[in-house]
Amino acid sequence: MENNMLKRRRIRIVKMGFQMNFILKFCAVIILSALTIAAIVYVLSLASTTTVFENSRLTLKSTADFMLPILILSSLVAIIITGLITIVITLFISHRIAGPLYRLEKDIAEVNSGNLEVEIHVRRKDELQNLAKSLNQMVRTMRNTVGEVKQEITDISTAALPEKEQAKLENVKDLLKKFKC
Repeated sequence: MENNMLKRRRIRIVKMGFQMNFILKFCAVIILSALTIAAIVYVLSLASTTTVFENSRLTLKSTADFMLPILILSSLVAIIITGLITIVITLFISHRIAGPLYRLEKDIAEVNSGNLEVEIHVRRKDELQNLAKSLNQMVRTMRNTVGEVKQEITDISTAALPEKEQAKLENVKDLLKKFKC
């Protein structure tokens, strides 16, 4: 039972579309910044000249041509390393933010479908503890109110009522059957 619960939680903790979008946007920012830095260094080095030893020969090159392979290689390494770090960090952050929100969304959908027996739980260290407590209080209040209304209707339905009022009472009973409490 516990294993099944853990498996279900792992699968449904975060909307995968949100998480992928979050990661891709962060990686795009990193790639864009690395390419921008490389382009700026390349453009600024166009006006200078560098002497280089290539194949045991002294060669005179523009600094931009000399630095281009170095810029490309260093940018690729920086993109890969920071991309991996970014993926790990955004996975962690998205689980801390989107996970509780997704869980609340599922629980609120349950309440919306009429299930007033739902108890909204978030992890102990999640930032949404106060919101979960408030939502639980709201659901308890709704559960109590619906229970009181059902009791009142039961009390009223035992009394002799005209047919028109009895039909209205039956309609209210049918509406209240949608709530599970």
